[in-house]
Amino acid sequence: MRVEFNANGIHLPEIGLWLDPKETCDAAWLSHGHAGHASAPRCTIFGTKETLNLYRIRRPEQENLPQDLRPVEFGQPFEFGKARLTAYPAGHILGAAQLLVEYDGERLLYTGDVKLREPLCGLATEVLPCDHLIVESTFGLPIYHFLSAAEARDRMIDFAQTCLAEEITPVFLGYPLGPAQEIVHTLCAEGIPTAVDGAIARFLPEYERSGYAFPGWVPESGAAAGRALVVAPGTRNYLEASGRQARVAYVSGWACLDNARTRAGAEELIPYSDHADFEELMELVERSEAREIDVIHGYTEPFARILQLRGRVARAPSAAAYRDEAEG
Repeated sequence: MRVEFNANGIHLPEIGLWLDPKETCDAAWLSHGHAGHASAPRCTIFGTKETLNLYRIRRPEQENLPQDLRPVEFGQPFEFGKARLTAYPAGHILGAAQLLVEYDGERLLYTGDVKLREPLCGLATEVLPCDHLIVESTFGLPIYHFLSAAEARDRMIDFAQTCLAEEITPVFLGYPLGPAQEIVHTLCAEGIPTAVDGAIARFLPEYERSGYAFPGWVPESGAAAGRALVVAPGTRNYLEASGRQARVAYVSGWACLDNARTRAGAEELIPYSDHADFEELMELVERSEAREIDVIHGYTEPFARILQLRGRVARAPSAAAYRDEAEG
Protein backbone atom coordinates (compact mmCIF):
# COMPACT_ATOMS: atom_id res chain seq x y z
CA MET A 1 0.00 0.00 0.00
CA ARG A 2 1.46 3.31 -1.05
CA VAL A 3 1.82 5.96 1.68
CA GLU A 4 2.60 9.61 0.95
CA PHE A 5 3.91 12.00 3.60
CA ASN A 6 3.56 15.70 2.86
CA ALA A 7 2.76 19.03 4.49
CA ASN A 8 -0.97 18.26 4.60
CA GLY A 9 -0.56 14.97 6.47
CA ILE A 10 -0.40 11.30 5.56
CA HIS A 11 -2.15 10.21 2.37
CA LEU A 12 -3.17 6.73 1.29
CA PRO A 13 -3.77 7.48 -2.41
CA GLU A 14 -4.95 4.00 -3.42
CA ILE A 15 -8.00 4.32 -1.17
CA GLY A 16 -8.33 8.12 -1.08
CA LEU A 17 -7.96 8.57 2.70
CA TRP A 18 -5.92 11.14 4.64
CA LEU A 19 -4.68 10.50 8.18
CA ASP A 20 -4.82 13.55 10.49
CA PRO A 21 -4.68 16.10 7.63
CA LYS A 22 -4.15 19.79 8.23
CA GLU A 23 -6.17 21.14 5.30
CA THR A 24 -9.22 20.43 3.19
CA CYS A 25 -9.41 16.97 1.60
CA ASP A 26 -12.08 14.51 0.50
CA ALA A 27 -11.95 12.06 3.40
CA ALA A 28 -10.00 12.09 6.68
CA TRP A 29 -9.32 9.91 9.69
CA LEU A 30 -8.84 11.83 12.97
CA SER A 31 -6.86 9.82 15.46
CA HIS A 32 -7.77 12.02 18.45
CA GLY A 33 -8.96 15.45 19.51
CA HIS A 34 -5.76 17.44 19.98
CA ALA A 35 -5.62 20.53 17.78
CA GLY A 36 -2.51 19.46 15.88
CA HIS A 37 -4.41 16.42 14.61
CA ALA A 38 -8.07 17.48 14.54
CA SER A 39 -7.79 20.24 11.95
CA ALA A 40 -9.39 19.01 8.72
CA PRO A 41 -12.14 21.36 7.46
CA ARG A 42 -14.73 20.66 4.73
CA CYS A 43 -14.48 16.92 4.29
CA THR A 44 -15.86 13.57 5.37
CA ILE A 45 -14.30 12.92 8.78
CA PHE A 46 -14.08 9.53 10.48
CA GLY A 47 -13.21 9.18 14.16
CA THR A 48 -14.57 7.84 17.42
CA LYS A 49 -17.58 9.66 18.80
CA GLU A 50 -15.47 11.08 21.63
CA THR A 51 -12.87 12.40 19.18
CA LEU A 52 -15.54 14.03 17.01
CA ASN A 53 -17.17 15.61 20.09
CA LEU A 54 -13.80 17.02 21.23
CA TYR A 55 -13.23 18.24 17.66
CA ARG A 56 -16.49 20.19 17.86
CA ILE A 57 -15.48 21.72 21.19
CA ARG A 58 -12.01 22.73 19.99
CA ARG A 59 -13.16 24.01 16.60
CA PRO A 60 -16.59 25.63 17.06
CA GLU A 61 -16.00 27.71 13.92
CA GLN A 62 -16.36 24.49 11.88
CA GLU A 63 -20.00 24.03 12.89
CA ASN A 64 -21.33 25.89 9.85
CA LEU A 65 -19.01 24.27 7.31
CA PRO A 66 -20.23 21.46 5.02
CA GLN A 67 -18.72 18.58 6.96
CA ASP A 68 -19.77 14.95 7.17
CA LEU A 69 -18.78 13.62 10.61
CA ARG A 70 -18.95 9.85 10.84
CA PRO A 71 -18.43 8.25 14.27
CA VAL A 72 -16.97 4.75 14.39
CA GLU A 73 -16.93 2.16 17.16
CA PHE A 74 -13.85 0.41 18.49
CA GLY A 75 -13.38 -3.04 17.00
CA GLN A 76 -16.18 -2.65 14.44
CA PRO A 77 -14.79 -2.91 10.87
CA PHE A 78 -16.30 -0.75 8.14
CA GLU A 79 -15.77 -0.62 4.42
CA PHE A 80 -14.10 2.36 2.78
CA GLY A 81 -13.84 1.85 -0.95
CA LYS A 82 -11.89 -1.39 -1.42
CA ALA A 83 -10.35 -1.20 2.05
CA ARG A 84 -11.55 -2.38 5.43
CA LEU A 85 -10.95 0.03 8.32
CA THR A 86 -11.09 -0.76 12.05
CA ALA A 87 -10.47 1.52 15.03
CA TYR A 88 -8.71 0.28 18.18
CA PRO A 89 -7.94 2.13 21.45
CA ALA A 90 -4.66 4.07 21.56
CA GLY A 91 -4.56 4.91 25.30
CA HIS A 92 -3.63 8.55 24.58
CA ILE A 93 -6.60 10.76 25.50
CA LEU A 94 -10.35 10.19 25.60
CA GLY A 95 -11.44 8.63 22.31
CA ALA A 96 -7.93 8.32 20.85
CA ALA A 97 -7.74 5.49 18.33
CA GLN A 98 -5.37 3.56 16.17
CA LEU A 99 -6.56 2.79 12.64
CA LEU A 100 -6.01 -0.59 11.02
CA VAL A 101 -6.25 -0.41 7.22
CA GLU A 102 -6.61 -3.73 5.42
CA TYR A 103 -6.19 -3.47 1.64
CA ASP A 104 -5.07 -5.87 -1.07
CA GLY A 105 -3.80 -8.42 1.44
CA GLU A 106 -1.78 -5.88 3.50
CA ARG A 107 -2.33 -4.64 7.05
CA LEU A 108 -1.25 -1.05 7.73
CA LEU A 109 -1.55 0.29 11.28
CA TYR A 110 -1.53 4.01 12.03
CA THR A 111 -1.16 4.49 15.79
CA GLY A 112 -1.69 8.22 16.00
CA ASP A 113 -0.50 9.33 19.43
CA VAL A 114 -0.31 6.25 21.61
CA LYS A 115 0.76 4.79 24.95
CA LEU A 116 0.88 1.21 26.27
CA ARG A 117 0.60 1.85 30.00
CA GLU A 118 -3.03 1.97 31.11
CA PRO A 119 -4.27 5.58 31.35
CA LEU A 120 -5.99 7.14 34.34
CA CYS A 121 -8.92 8.02 32.05
CA GLY A 122 -9.49 6.03 28.89
CA LEU A 123 -9.09 2.57 27.37
CA ALA A 124 -5.90 0.55 27.32
CA THR A 125 -4.13 0.11 23.98
CA GLU A 126 -4.55 -3.10 22.03
CA VAL A 127 -1.33 -3.99 20.17
CA LEU A 128 -2.08 -5.38 16.71
CA PRO A 129 0.03 -7.40 14.29
CA CYS A 130 0.60 -5.58 11.01
CA ASP A 131 2.81 -5.46 7.93
CA HIS A 132 3.41 -1.70 7.90
CA LEU A 133 3.44 0.40 11.08
CA ILE A 134 3.20 4.20 11.21
CA VAL A 135 4.11 5.16 14.78
CA GLU A 136 4.78 8.35 16.70
CA SER A 137 8.04 8.97 18.59
CA THR A 138 7.31 12.06 20.70
CA PHE A 139 9.44 10.52 23.47
CA GLY A 140 11.54 8.19 21.33
CA LEU A 141 14.80 8.42 23.27
CA PRO A 142 15.99 6.14 26.12
CA ILE A 143 16.08 9.08 28.56
CA TYR A 144 12.28 9.03 28.74
CA HIS A 145 10.78 6.65 31.31
CA PHE A 146 7.35 7.35 32.78
CA LEU A 147 5.38 6.41 35.88
CA SER A 148 2.48 3.98 35.74
CA ALA A 149 -1.02 5.34 36.33
CA ALA A 150 -1.01 4.00 39.91
CA GLU A 151 2.39 5.55 40.69
CA ALA A 152 1.35 8.90 39.22
CA ARG A 153 -1.93 8.85 41.14
CA ASP A 154 -0.13 8.27 44.43
CA ARG A 155 2.38 11.04 43.72
CA MET A 156 -0.35 13.56 42.88
CA ILE A 157 -2.44 12.73 45.93
CA ASP A 158 0.54 12.82 48.29
CA PHE A 159 1.68 16.20 46.92
CA ALA A 160 -1.80 17.73 47.23
CA GLN A 161 -2.46 16.42 50.73
CA THR A 162 0.96 17.49 52.02
CA CYS A 163 0.54 21.02 50.68
CA LEU A 164 -3.00 21.45 51.98
CA ALA A 165 -1.98 20.18 55.44
CA GLU A 166 0.59 22.99 55.51
CA GLU A 167 -2.00 25.53 54.28
CA ILE A 168 -0.16 25.87 50.96
CA THR A 169 -1.98 25.76 47.62
CA PRO A 170 -0.90 22.76 45.48
CA VAL A 171 -0.82 23.84 41.83
CA PHE A 172 -0.77 21.15 39.13
CA LEU A 173 0.39 21.95 35.60
CA GLY A 174 -1.09 19.61 32.98
CA TYR A 175 -1.72 19.81 29.24
CA PRO A 176 -5.31 21.15 28.93
CA LEU A 177 -6.79 18.18 27.07
CA GLY A 178 -5.98 14.72 28.36
CA PRO A 179 -3.44 14.96 31.21
CA ALA A 180 -5.28 17.79 32.97
CA GLN A 181 -8.59 15.91 33.10
CA GLU A 182 -6.74 12.90 34.51
CA ILE A 183 -5.27 15.12 37.25
CA VAL A 184 -8.69 16.57 38.11
CA HIS A 185 -10.28 13.11 38.11
CA THR A 186 -7.55 11.78 40.43
CA LEU A 187 -7.88 14.63 42.92
CA CYS A 188 -11.69 14.70 42.94
CA ALA A 189 -11.95 10.92 43.33
CA GLU A 190 -9.76 11.19 46.43
CA GLY A 191 -12.03 13.90 47.87
CA ILE A 192 -9.44 16.67 47.51
CA PRO A 193 -11.13 20.06 46.94
CA THR A 194 -10.10 21.15 43.45
CA ALA A 195 -10.35 24.31 41.36
CA VAL A 196 -9.99 24.03 37.58
CA ASP A 197 -8.85 26.47 34.92
CA GLY A 198 -11.50 27.21 32.27
CA ALA A 199 -9.29 25.93 29.43
CA ILE A 200 -9.40 22.54 31.13
CA ALA A 201 -12.94 22.62 32.53
CA ARG A 202 -14.57 23.01 29.11
CA PHE A 203 -13.67 19.40 28.29
CA LEU A 204 -14.91 17.88 31.57
CA PRO A 205 -18.51 17.31 30.35
CA GLU A 206 -17.28 15.05 27.53
CA TYR A 207 -15.28 13.00 30.03
CA GLU A 208 -18.33 12.82 32.29
CA ARG A 209 -20.42 11.49 29.40
CA SER A 210 -17.86 8.70 29.12
CA GLY A 211 -18.27 7.77 32.78
CA TYR A 212 -15.47 9.70 34.54
CA ALA A 213 -16.58 11.61 37.63
CA PHE A 214 -15.23 14.92 38.94
CA PRO A 215 -17.18 15.42 42.17
CA GLY A 216 -16.91 18.79 43.86
CA TRP A 217 -14.69 20.69 41.42
CA VAL A 218 -15.16 24.46 41.10
CA PRO A 219 -13.99 27.01 38.51
CA GLU A 220 -10.54 28.44 39.14
CA SER A 221 -11.73 32.03 38.88
CA GLY A 222 -12.34 33.34 42.36
CA ALA A 223 -11.84 29.97 44.07
CA ALA A 224 -11.19 30.18 47.79
CA ALA A 225 -8.05 28.96 49.52
CA GLY A 226 -7.84 25.36 50.71
CA ARG A 227 -8.13 23.83 47.25
CA ALA A 228 -5.76 22.24 44.79
CA LEU A 229 -5.52 24.17 41.54
CA VAL A 230 -5.20 22.58 38.09
CA VAL A 231 -4.02 24.84 35.27
CA ALA A 232 -2.30 24.57 31.89
CA PRO A 233 1.49 24.92 31.56
CA GLY A 234 2.44 28.47 30.72
CA THR A 235 -0.30 29.92 32.91
CA ARG A 236 1.21 32.82 34.82
CA ASN A 237 0.26 34.83 37.90
CA TYR A 238 -2.49 32.39 38.86
CA LEU A 239 -2.09 33.24 42.54
CA GLU A 240 -0.95 36.86 42.40
CA ALA A 241 -4.35 38.40 43.08
CA SER A 242 -4.97 36.28 46.15
CA GLY A 243 -1.45 36.41 47.52
CA ARG A 244 -1.63 32.72 48.41
CA GLN A 245 1.50 30.69 48.99
CA ALA A 246 1.82 27.84 46.49
CA ARG A 247 3.90 24.88 45.41
CA VAL A 248 3.83 23.71 41.81
CA ALA A 249 3.82 20.15 40.43
CA TYR A 250 4.47 19.53 36.73
CA VAL A 251 2.73 16.43 35.37
CA SER A 252 4.18 15.61 31.96
CA GLY A 253 6.54 13.37 30.04
CA TRP A 254 8.77 16.42 29.74
CA ALA A 255 9.23 16.25 33.52
CA CYS A 256 11.98 13.70 32.77
CA LEU A 257 14.27 16.46 31.52
CA ASP A 258 16.99 17.97 33.72
CA ASN A 259 15.74 21.52 33.06
CA ALA A 260 12.07 20.74 33.71
CA ARG A 261 11.97 22.51 37.08
CA THR A 262 13.33 25.72 35.60
CA ARG A 263 11.21 25.57 32.44
CA ALA A 264 7.96 24.83 34.25
CA GLY A 265 8.64 26.81 37.42
CA ALA A 266 7.86 23.65 39.40
CA GLU A 267 9.44 22.03 42.45
CA GLU A 268 7.64 18.68 42.08
CA LEU A 269 8.16 16.73 38.84
CA ILE A 270 5.76 13.89 38.06
CA PRO A 271 6.85 12.13 34.83
CA TYR A 272 3.47 10.82 33.71
CA SER A 273 2.34 11.22 30.10
CA ASP A 274 -0.45 10.51 27.63
CA HIS A 275 2.30 9.33 25.24
CA ALA A 276 4.41 6.19 25.25
CA ASP A 277 7.90 6.40 26.72
CA PHE A 278 10.89 4.82 24.98
CA GLU A 279 10.39 1.33 26.41
CA GLU A 280 6.71 1.36 25.49
CA LEU A 281 7.49 2.40 21.91
CA MET A 282 10.04 -0.38 21.58
CA GLU A 283 7.56 -2.91 22.97
CA LEU A 284 4.85 -1.72 20.61
CA VAL A 285 7.14 -2.12 17.60
CA GLU A 286 8.29 -5.57 18.68
CA ARG A 287 4.79 -6.86 19.36
CA SER A 288 3.43 -5.48 16.07
CA GLU A 289 5.88 -7.67 14.12
CA ALA A 290 5.78 -5.00 11.38
CA ARG A 291 8.04 -5.58 8.37
CA GLU A 292 8.43 -1.84 7.78
CA ILE A 293 8.04 1.13 10.10
CA ASP A 294 7.56 4.84 9.43
CA VAL A 295 8.32 7.07 12.44
CA ILE A 296 6.54 10.41 12.77
CA HIS A 297 6.52 13.22 15.36
CA GLY A 298 9.25 13.99 17.85
CA TYR A 299 12.59 12.16 17.78
CA THR A 300 11.91 10.58 14.39
CA GLU A 301 15.46 10.16 13.06
CA PRO A 302 17.07 8.91 16.31
CA PHE A 303 14.24 6.46 16.95
CA ALA A 304 14.28 5.18 13.37
CA ARG A 305 18.05 4.74 13.63
CA ILE A 306 17.70 2.75 16.85
CA LEU A 307 15.21 0.47 15.12
CA GLN A 308 17.55 0.08 12.13
CA LEU A 309 20.39 -0.94 14.43
CA ARG A 310 18.08 -3.64 15.79
CA GLY A 311 17.47 -5.00 12.31
CA ARG A 312 14.21 -3.24 11.48
CA VAL A 313 13.30 -1.58 8.19
CA ALA A 314 12.54 1.85 9.61
CA ARG A 315 12.29 5.33 8.09
CA ALA A 316 11.75 8.89 9.33
CA PRO A 317 9.72 10.79 6.70
CA SER A 318 11.33 14.17 6.18
CA ALA A 319 8.16 16.26 5.75
CA ALA A 320 8.51 19.32 7.97
CA ALA A 321 4.86 18.91 8.96
CA TYR A 322 5.70 16.16 11.44
CA ARG A 323 6.11 18.32 14.50
CA ASP A 324 3.40 17.83 17.11
CA GLU A 325 2.17 20.51 19.48
CA ALA A 326 4.00 20.48 22.83
CA GLU A 327 1.63 18.12 24.60
CA GLY A 328 2.76 15.32 26.82
